[in-house]
Amino acid sequence: MSIEATGSVNTALTSIQTNTALQSANLQHLSTGRKVNGLSDNPPAFSLAEGLLGRAGTLADIGNSIGQGIGVLEAANNGLNAIGGVVNQLKALAQQAAASSDSGQIKALQDQYNSLAGQIDSLAADSSYGGANLIAANPGKLTVPGLSSGTGTTIVGQAADAAALGVTPAANWATNSANISSDLAKLSGATSQLQSRTASLGGNLTELKIQASFTQGQGNIARQGAAGLTGVDAYQAAANAVAAGAYRQLGQAALRNAVQNQSSVLTLIGKS
Repeated sequence: MSIEATGSVNTALTSIQTNTALQSANLQHLSTGRKVNGLSDNPPAFSLAEGLLGRAGTLADIGNSIGQGIGVLEAANNGLNAIGGVVNQLKALAQQAAASSDSGQIKALQDQYNSLAGQIDSLAADSSYGGANLIAANPGKLTVPGLSSGTGTTIVGQAADAAALGVTPAANWATNSANISSDLAKLSGATSQLQSRTASLGGNLTELKIQASFTQGQGNIARQGAAGLTGVDAYQAAANAVAAGAYRQLGQAALRNAVQNQSSVLTLIGKS
């Protein structure tokens, strides 16, 4: 009888230890949100998940670079739009001067024209982002990495300062109306150049935004794949933890009964 009682104690202890370990494991899964936290849990799943997470990290870095590139293009595009607005105002001043016969008014309009034209260089110089400027007098270039080797994008800047656009200071409007016509022709040429630059940058911007969206999607797929390999079903883990806790309590009750039975057996043996 004493051997049977000892066996019951060992069985109860084993049940308590097993269910305590199960409860702890499921509680850890709940706290980390992962059912696989290391190679010892599931070597193939852990290794594959780590590879996917590494890929997701690389894609995130590429996505950040693309995002910075988009910022450079948007800054340049904003600058071109502002410069286009100045050119339109210059046209209005020149047209007003061409329609006037008052030399004093024409001279005043010429002065306004030259003052306003000076803003073109300032706008071009200020259209930078992160130290990169694609429309300054000495424009830079933008290189954005692709998802794989050899698939990057390089965009060469095009100057949009006054000299590059062919906008020169106005002179002698009041005494030579041909100069006004000449300046209007230069402004028309500047408008054409700005439209060409804007269209080119717009195409580049669309391309990068498509790349950014695709890169983000690929990163999400990689992270979802890793989560599928290592992520935990919170409801199932919680249910398992509760069940293990309940079985542990049953084991503790069984242990108490076994100890009491063993004690009773020993008492009977002592009295015999």
